[in-house]
Amino acid sequence: MRWVKVSSKRPIAENRYRVTGLIEGNEYEFRVMAENAAGVGPPSDASKLIKCREPVSPPSAPNVVKVTDTSKTSVSLEWTKPVFDGGMEIIGYIIEMCKADLEAWQKVNAETVLATKYTVVDLEAGEHYKFRVSAVNGAGKGESCEVPASVQTVDRLSAPEIDIDANFKQTHIVRAGASIRLFIAFSGKPVPTAVWSKADANLSLRADIQTTDSFSTLTVEECNRNDAGKYVFTVENNSGSKSITFTVKVLDTPGPPGPITFKDVTRGSITLMWDAPVLDGGSRIHHYIVEKREASRRSWQVVSSKCTRQIFKVTDLAEGVPYYYRVSAENEYGVGEPCELTEPIIATEEPAPPKRLDIVDTTKSSVVLEPYHDGGSRVIGYWVEKKERNTILWVKENKVPCCECNYKVTGLVEGLEYQFRTYALNAAGVSKASEASRPVVAQNPVGNSKRITFLIFCFISPDPPGRPEVTDVTRSTVSLSWSAPLYDGGSKIIGYIIERKPYNESGDGRWLKCNYTIVSENFFTVTALSEDEAYEFRVLAKNAAGVISKGSESTGAVICAQITHYIVERLSVGKEHIIIQWTKPESDGGSEIKDYLVDKRERKSLRWTRVNRDYTIYDTRLKVTGLMEGSQYQFRVTAVNAAGNSEPSEASQYMLCKEPSSPRVVDTTMHSISLAWSKPTYDGGADILGYVLEMKEEGTEQWYRPHTTPTLRNAEFTVTGLKTNQKYQFRVAATNVNGMSEFSESSAEIEPVERIGNLKTQCKYLSLSLLMI
Repeated sequence: MRWVKVSSKRPIAENRYRVTGLIEGNEYEFRVMAENAAGVGPPSDASKLIKCREPVSPPSAPNVVKVTDTSKTSVSLEWTKPVFDGGMEIIGYIIEMCKADLEAWQKVNAETVLATKYTVVDLEAGEHYKFRVSAVNGAGKGESCEVPASVQTVDRLSAPEIDIDANFKQTHIVRAGASIRLFIAFSGKPVPTAVWSKADANLSLRADIQTTDSFSTLTVEECNRNDAGKYVFTVENNSGSKSITFTVKVLDTPGPPGPITFKDVTRGSITLMWDAPVLDGGSRIHHYIVEKREASRRSWQVVSSKCTRQIFKVTDLAEGVPYYYRVSAENEYGVGEPCELTEPIIATEEPAPPKRLDIVDTTKSSVVLEPYHDGGSRVIGYWVEKKERNTILWVKENKVPCCECNYKVTGLVEGLEYQFRTYALNAAGVSKASEASRPVVAQNPVGNSKRITFLIFCFISPDPPGRPEVTDVTRSTVSLSWSAPLYDGGSKIIGYIIERKPYNESGDGRWLKCNYTIVSENFFTVTALSEDEAYEFRVLAKNAAGVISKGSESTGAVICAQITHYIVERLSVGKEHIIIQWTKPESDGGSEIKDYLVDKRERKSLRWTRVNRDYTIYDTRLKVTGLMEGSQYQFRVTAVNAAGNSEPSEASQYMLCKEPSSPRVVDTTMHSISLAWSKPTYDGGADILGYVLEMKEEGTEQWYRPHTTPTLRNAEFTVTGLKTNQKYQFRVAATNVNGMSEFSESSAEIEPVERIGNLKTQCKYLSLSLLMI
């Protein structure tokens, strides 16, 4: 007869231990020795003989029994399995109840309940009840666990809640022709009404919506670009409402561009403008295709197949011919629907005003006219107006347009001074008035008639140059380029005049020349400007006849400053992504920033790689995906405006790509674990409203929430009602008004144990031995 030490992989810190590896049918007795820093103490008295066999004792009581819901006639209960099953499988549970003031317990279920939840029905409205639950195994019914307080049968009202799990996705991307299914679970008392909506769309025409008391689905078959957009799901009851937005991107050809407008119509050209398509087909618009056709023909002619801007000048138009125009957008999936003008446009414009009136002798009967700018359509006549010198009222002289360039005015008062002006008329309308003639006295050199004959001289003015574009900006210079005038006034353009003035919203200020000699090229650099001052510029053309055009369209505000550097910082980090943010430059270099270029570099590499090769970044924040967990990355940003690219920003600090931190253990007891976690470094642009904590037991895959409230307000929580000798894992997610974040990395497996102090007299561990007979 000898004592054998029970083997244990680690010291036994509790005052109980499960001994395994015994032989069924043998009898054993046990003894225990305590050990501290001074050594092992004497053994305890030996226990009674214990025969190793299948237990026949009933199970212990369920751990926690709680009320999950109530109504006027029912109460729903949930509980956890007993810590000790009596050595046999639990075969069910017995639920008992009684009125709170009678204490007469009665069995609720006729047959044992296999699940760990049950709804008691057919109760009296408004009555108070008590409930308890017992587990049953082969040995019989075990001890019961009672609900701590009495429960009243009343309808429990709760605001709607939208159930979001770890697999929830708010953005769905599908190809054209595929189907999309949006699913969302919800809860609330009373059962909330669920409504799907989409701006500017009737969902009943395209979507199949199925809704129950706990979830709703929206299905769209054979998606096209018109199905893309934001879908809003709203649940509402008497206690409140809640909404969530799904974003659907359909990868398809783009929709039609916005309405086409036009300007700068001349006798041989027209400038078209349009807006970008509302639906881009889930891909960046590469370019636009511009087409024209004569109104009398059916075939379209491509004017430009690679137009990268939303404005295009169509040239080489036949004079007086009506044309239709249409524009299509193209992305990586192909050419989309065109947007077409509903009415044809004739390439013509109002004529230029006659330039000078000369009074001639009545014996003159003819005059030779030089060519003039007719606006692209033949001049069909002139209107003549007169006024007395000392009045401001102009009076039309001819009742029908005058077809010649001379006109005889009669019925004048002798001795009075008169002035005259004319208007030219074509198919597009009436020109502006000419300059008034010099004053002339009505007198009769021969005979008694009072009449004046005058000639209409038309000098040629070239069209203004194209709007100047800013090609470079420094602290004291601005470089400009422009296109030549469409019409040179019948005489060769010999040069240009560049003008500037301080920019202000009212447009006040005087234009000043920037060049002292005529500029013969289509580009010029304006120097001696003040740093950080805003200017606007325009260009005038001069032809060989010495006639100067009107000023071109202004550049708009241009600030003399270079794009400054800015800082790149980390907002959030994940397993395979990092969200970075940078500040806008203090100066945009005088031209609006239209794109940012983001580069990344791994710590072990010297080469920078472009992140946004295929898309444009308008925001100062970007989620960089496709990264490797455990790798460190640097980032830098370059700003782009009309003048080109800025110098790259300074490289960011190295950022480690890893999962967010998991909950940490603050304290443990035999049946509880206290946890705490850090607030997210990035709040998604909205305040953090709370947290969702989930746990799972060792050996299972099911995550569940240990708290009854929808969210936890503080970044800490104590989980109670835990089993000893059972390990648990925990994870946490944050929520804001836009939804819930991804869950953090799960914690290590944690076992609830009583934390032991540092008293010198306290045992370090127990040594357990047995005597086999």
